[in-house]
Amino acid sequence: MNALSAANAVAAVASIAFALVGGVRPAALSQSGTPSAGERFYGWMYATRAVPLGLAALFAPIAWPGPAGSLILSAAAAAQVGDAAIGVATRKWTMIAGASLLTAVHAATAVATA
Repeated sequence: MNALSAANAVAAVASIAFALVGGVRPAALSQSGTPSAGERFYGWMYATRAVPLGLAALFAPIAWPGPAGSLILSAAAAAQVGDAAIGVATRKWTMIAGASLLTAVHAATAVATA
């Protein structure tokens, strides 16, 4: 469980970091030249949801072991499934791979903490 907890922590921190990058520098993730006002808006909108969920996923196995923590980790895994689906739709292979890996880690941790 210690290795899984560590992997979950790394996954959660990575998710938080990418959400913050999306808010601060949306063009870094979208690979557009100059981000539009809408792109900046959606970058921050994504970050305001992903950062709290990432923090919850980071602390859930420790603070809420059992069903509550498992539910939070399942929600984090579901969010990553959505990110992977967006990656498929936009053909961003790094997004597909990263989100799929984070899905697996959060889901495995959810099962282990249930």
